[in-house]
Amino acid sequence: MSRRNMAIVAAFFGLAYAISSIVRGDVLSGVVTGGIGAVLVFLVLVRVTEHNDAVRRRRERGGPLDPE
Repeated sequence: MSRRNMAIVAAFFGLAYAISSIVRGDVLSGVVTGGIGAVLVFLVLVRVTEHNDAVRRRRERGGPLDPE
């Protein structure tokens, strides 16, 4: 997944969360938590992608899958 696609997914999550909160009447908290949620989703997706790439590289080298 490219970073652009991750950003799109994160923005969609943030927007959906913000709209859901705004509909319930919490405008400011909806916008703030939607933004924070979008950032967190993006960071999690980046970390998962990095982890999967590292595991794939270790498999290709024939090394141990768990570095511990």
